[in-house]
Amino acid sequence: MQTFYRIISKRGRKPAETHQRKVDARIIRKLKLWVEEKRYCLTDQSLADVATSFEVSEETLSYFFSTVIKERFTSFRRILRLEEAHRIIMDEPDCKILDVASRVGIPDKCNFRKQFHMRYGCSPSEWRSLCAKTLIKQV
Repeated sequence: MQTFYRIISKRGRKPAETHQRKVDARIIRKLKLWVEEKRYCLTDQSLADVATSFEVSEETLSYFFSTVIKERFTSFRRILRLEEAHRIIMDEPDCKILDVASRVGIPDKCNFRKQFHMRYGCSPSEWRSLCAKTLIKQV
């Protein structure tokens, strides 16, 4: 067994680190797909649900987010949702704010407005007005 650790240590990794890197790589692949498919917009996606779909334990996924992403899962998901809302408001100016909120997985309009304002420093309606003014100036 000592020989095994010596060989691994020459490569700069211990067995546990090698295993963790494989787990991290698998989570990264699945997380990338999860983001591309915009599954973060599902309202009822908890950490436990995502962990189950990624085929890892909830603890493993939570540890991954805190050590690799450097964010809690809920914060990461909120950022993705708000960025998507930001994009929708810019691209679809006629879309109602409540519809935008529902589409990104935040069905409560007050909560959505509060989160949006905390992230961008203005309300979704104010952001829409700013986008419209910018478009008018460009024309």
